[in-house]
Amino acid sequence: MTVSVPLDARAGGPDLARGIALLGIALANLVGWLHGSAWTALLKQQDASAADRVVDVLLALLVDNRGFPLFALLFGYGIGILRRRSLERGERTGRFLRRMLRRFAVLLAIGLAHAILLFSGDILVGYAVIGMLCALLMTRGRVVLAAAAIVTLPALGVWGWVDGTVGLGGGTGYAAASAPDYLAGVGIRAPDALHGLLLAPIEEIGLLSPMALGALMARGALLEDVPAHRRRLGRLARWGLAIGLVGAVPLTAVLVLDPAHARLDVEVVLGILGVLHQVSGLAGAVGLAAGAALLAARWGPRPAARAPGADGGLASATATATPTDTPTATAAAPPPAGARDPLGAAVRAVEALGAVSLSAYLVQSVLCLLLFPPYTLDLGAQLGSAGAAALVLAGWVLMLPPAVLLRRSGRRGPMEHVLRALAGSSTPRTPRTADAHRARGGTR
Repeated sequence: MTVSVPLDARAGGPDLARGIALLGIALANLVGWLHGSAWTALLKQQDASAADRVVDVLLALLVDNRGFPLFALLFGYGIGILRRRSLERGERTGRFLRRMLRRFAVLLAIGLAHAILLFSGDILVGYAVIGMLCALLMTRGRVVLAAAAIVTLPALGVWGWVDGTVGLGGGTGYAAASAPDYLAGVGIRAPDALHGLLLAPIEEIGLLSPMALGALMARGALLEDVPAHRRRLGRLARWGLAIGLVGAVPLTAVLVLDPAHARLDVEVVLGILGVLHQVSGLAGAVGLAAGAALLAARWGPRPAARAPGADGGLASATATATPTDTPTATAAAPPPAGARDPLGAAVRAVEALGAVSLSAYLVQSVLCLLLFPPYTLDLGAQLGSAGAAALVLAGWVLMLPPAVLLRRSGRRGPMEHVLRALAGSSTPRTPRTADAHRARGGTR
């Protein structure tokens, strides 16, 4: 058994980006819960009210096809960190891959349970399968990893084609969303989940593009060592976010101007707009990750003496703390600049949520299951995008205080504990005295 990096030794940027991505994924996943109205582009409802359409536009510009590439990029970044630390320890490649196989097998089991019991739009199964491939390619060198990111980019675009043309198919929602009772929903989701598992190496291969890109970024600690990469991060943030926004405009315009496809019903044109929306979303994900690293360094900096690195969130496995992680080495470090500032406190809260991203992801599905299906409150048939988004946003906000409490107590989320226990990693106990806490840069 190896030892995970303590929570107070995690870099803020990846966690902040992961916390933001959680909200993006929850908002994007609303299409898997709303039902009863004909779909248009990006699986939005054709007959949306004015308020719903405003929310649809915001989601299309900022969230759709942006949240999951960001999460996949950060997932790959975590794999890259693990490989980097494995090399630093002198660990053999075979042992590293066996550890990754065990970890992703556990994640796969969690994903299957989630896909069958809670939500048909699960991402964990695909992340586990493609994540193992990313880990394998990570051991083959930078060139192979870069080639994989480029070669699999068109597969990512296929999903964009579907998003652009879905309104031509006459769908009104996912079958599980309108299941009359819970067992019926399980009966619909179970075959889909098993089918998805068997075809994951093919259907989910598009995830390898952002994952491999994230793994490449981790080789140089791009999101962790902000002082060394500040100018590069600034350029990535500006250009990435700009490309992500501009690339989303054409398909969003179709959503607003012709949601029923009364004038624009050419599949090739809509498909190309969907591909543009999807691929530009990857650029937006890179920009947001870079911006989050800069924001975390500005409002929630970690002690300067801490070794660069972050536990890899959903993808993280095990790592051994370096001597610079000790209280003695960080005793002279000042407290975080954002400790008493409201914006700084908000940044740190989102960071804390990102550190328990697996637990938070599953909690979001539980919340939606309690709200939207016909056998609970049936809000999936009663609400549009605006009302549903407000509920999801409220749920995300309500998860922030528990995440902060977990961070302050030095504890991980419940599912993070399960994953680490089954995958064979642990976190070392550290002194909880006030002096030791302050020496690590902590605040009460």
